[in-house]
Amino acid sequence: MKAFLRSLRYCKPYWARIGLAWLCALVAASLWIGSLGSAGPLFAILFQEPSQTVRYSLLPAPTDENPKRKELVLEVSRHWEIVLDAGVATFEVSGKQVRVNPALRVLEVQEGLAAMTRRAEMSGQFYAPLLRRVADILPTDRYRCLLWLMLAIISMTLVRGAMRFANEFLVGHATNRAMLALRLRAYENVLRSPLSLFAHMGASDIMSRFQQDCGLIQVGMKIILGKVFSEPIRMVGCLALAIWTGIAIDPWLPVIVVVAGPGVVFLMRRLARQMRRASRKALESWATLMGVLEESLFGIRIVKGYRLEAHSRRRFFRASRRLFRQSLKVIRIDAITEPAVETIFTMVAVAALLVVGKIIIDKNVDPNQLMVFFAFLVGALDPARKLSDVSNRLQQAEAGSQRVFALMDAPPEPRYGTHGTDLPRFSRDIEFRDVSFAYPKGDVVLKNINLNVRHGEVLAIIGRTGCGKTTLVSLIPRFFTPASGQILIDAVDIQQVTLRSLREQIAIVPQEPVLFADTIARNIALGARQAIGAGPPLPEIVAAAKAAHADGFIRQLPLGYDSVVGEHGATLSGGERQRLALARAIIRDPAILILDEATSALDEETQALVQDTLKNFTRGRATILIAHRLSTLAIADRIAIMDAGRIVAVGTHDELLASSALYRRLREVGLDSP
Repeated sequence: MKAFLRSLRYCKPYWARIGLAWLCALVAASLWIGSLGSAGPLFAILFQEPSQTVRYSLLPAPTDENPKRKELVLEVSRHWEIVLDAGVATFEVSGKQVRVNPALRVLEVQEGLAAMTRRAEMSGQFYAPLLRRVADILPTDRYRCLLWLMLAIISMTLVRGAMRFANEFLVGHATNRAMLALRLRAYENVLRSPLSLFAHMGASDIMSRFQQDCGLIQVGMKIILGKVFSEPIRMVGCLALAIWTGIAIDPWLPVIVVVAGPGVVFLMRRLARQMRRASRKALESWATLMGVLEESLFGIRIVKGYRLEAHSRRRFFRASRRLFRQSLKVIRIDAITEPAVETIFTMVAVAALLVVGKIIIDKNVDPNQLMVFFAFLVGALDPARKLSDVSNRLQQAEAGSQRVFALMDAPPEPRYGTHGTDLPRFSRDIEFRDVSFAYPKGDVVLKNINLNVRHGEVLAIIGRTGCGKTTLVSLIPRFFTPASGQILIDAVDIQQVTLRSLREQIAIVPQEPVLFADTIARNIALGARQAIGAGPPLPEIVAAAKAAHADGFIRQLPLGYDSVVGEHGATLSGGERQRLALARAIIRDPAILILDEATSALDEETQALVQDTLKNFTRGRATILIAHRLSTLAIADRIAIMDAGRIVAVGTHDELLASSALYRRLREVGLDSP
């Protein structure tokens, strides 16, 4: 439970609220126990009405001379008429009259609660003083006494309900605030993590940890701060009073209750281990299902265009069936826990009833005591039943905590501006010196790369698909760290500079542009280095859009620059998305521009216009262009050819055409070749 206990640290700022919630739980539990304790008085009022008869009784009547003296008295119900008659030796019954010798002491039989109190006092029970105080307050009339008792029970129920509401609200408020802090911390760590984390876990797995796993942690928090505190108070209080009352009946009676404890503990520990394993596997299956769903929805056009509905349905079914099987194990363990605990307690109650039955037959015990004993015993069963699933919920929370903290404990990138020296604005060259790279648990992607990109130069990188072009340019902003070698900007190793000073000089336009569900103006402004504050003014945004030849289609939208694009820019065409991504790079005014086939989705006319813009925009900066089309090479000063993770040739178009067979082959097939 180390991981889950670690998550409880996020509740620390709200301990005052949680303490108040626990106080409310304590009051509610006390009122619950008090309501159960009313079973005896209620039974006495309803069912202990004495018969309408007359009987002799030996009552204690001690004197100074004889402390053990017993006095013979006549107990008469209030339904009888008492007539004093000296001619009667003791007493004489006639109709509804009792003729009594004046020397014989006559007592009116006490009814209901008063009778129960008197019997408790006579037998020396520990609760007799409390009963006496209650009996003195309540009226002697049985029905009025019943009304007052019912009023007290209703009042306790109302107050207990208010206390339970306050407890659950305060605990819920504290746990939600704690989960807010935990999610924000986890999200911050994800944003600061290197791209290798996403290659290792995958976006769907990370999303699953935020959704399903965090949900289980919150349930565990609510249980351990709410139910785990309030229910044991009720259970322990009822068990303690049941044992105390049982001892008054027979010393061996509570032994039956205590014997059940080890059996319940053994059962809970065994089921807990199984639940933790099953929950972890179910969470992993859920992450797999999320991945299949995300791929299908994000690539819905491909699914429909290639008639892959059946294939996607089979993948989704296999992932769903795996999740179903793992979830079924969780359900099976969860379903058996409560009935098993309830069976154990029922067996205890049956055993106690058999013992009590024998005691009643042999010892003629006061039935009111038995009512109180069983009321407390049943009262302990309800919280025990509710607590039976606590272990399962906590094990699920532990499994979720382990996955969430594995995400949070991943080594992050250094914070911007905190490690290294500031890199001056790029002015000379970028040098790759014997750079090699391999993805985690993967083959080597780049091998001994040596390459130089000069300031003011446009370098195009071409090669077969999968040769490592995108990976190579991803090393410049330190998305990945080379396994060996160095990348130097103006003779400064980029590993020795701050991420802020490095990445503020770089703009990237990927082949698949990423737009956010925000206005077009804001999507463009996000590229500006000052976008964290008020952002650039609208004229700068419009100028960048015009340079990217995006102003025309933007103004045709209903709200123009205030139009909100859909998720992933789904409301725009591919070419429109690429032009907005290019405008975002232009407004950044970068010293280093990386274009991963940024014009691939443009028509020939728009591409020609954008390339004219790029010819002017690339002046005074270094531009690295990953090309997949021949027309893209028109703005390149030099061309680097990659093959199998190596740079095999570098030169101008004419130089490579004369010296490189691979370059000629790539031009023949349109550059990109499998």
